[in-house]
Amino acid sequence: MHIESLCLGSLATNCYLVETGGVRILIDPAEAGDPLFSFLDGRKVDLVVNTHGHFDHVGGDWLLKERGAKLLMHRADLPLVDRFFPGHPAFDRYLAEGDQIADGLSVLHTPGHSPGSLIIAGDGSLFCGDLLFAGSIGRIDLPGGSEEAMRQSLSRIASLEGEFAVYPGHGPQTSLDHERRTNPFLHWGIR
Repeated sequence: MHIESLCLGSLATNCYLVETGGVRILIDPAEAGDPLFSFLDGRKVDLVVNTHGHFDHVGGDWLLKERGAKLLMHRADLPLVDRFFPGHPAFDRYLAEGDQIADGLSVLHTPGHSPGSLIIAGDGSLFCGDLLFAGSIGRIDLPGGSEEAMRQSLSRIASLEGEFAVYPGHGPQTSLDHERRTNPFLHWGIR
């Protein structure tokens, strides 16, 4: 698996380009424009996967769909996308717990930041969206956020066996081992 990243948009959203098994996946394109298309450098995107439906993670979806990419997201966040982008083009597939996206990449449904928040997991990597950051977590005070769901999702992630590179929706890359040792919110999630 090959991973590249780019920070996009006014909220500095991390966008990831993942190539695995001949499939090119773009995770959380905050916006479409010159920075994104310079980054892609003519490479075709097969799938766009949104870790959740907030505007700063889906803003580039529609132009990428026009260029042939399939759009994937959890159905529970469709009301958020509808709110931010009324009349948007349809998603091509709604993801759920355990779905396989491509060659070893699977979906973990991890609500809390939003009802449809998810993690894309595979090959020792976790693309966490706004669930887990280096030293922090995503907000729960936005529409659809839930403290109880966030606690459960954090507890689940903290208990994953093995070591993972963590690719968050904002801020620097980290590791799950480092976050287990230093991030107080992972302990907040354990009752």
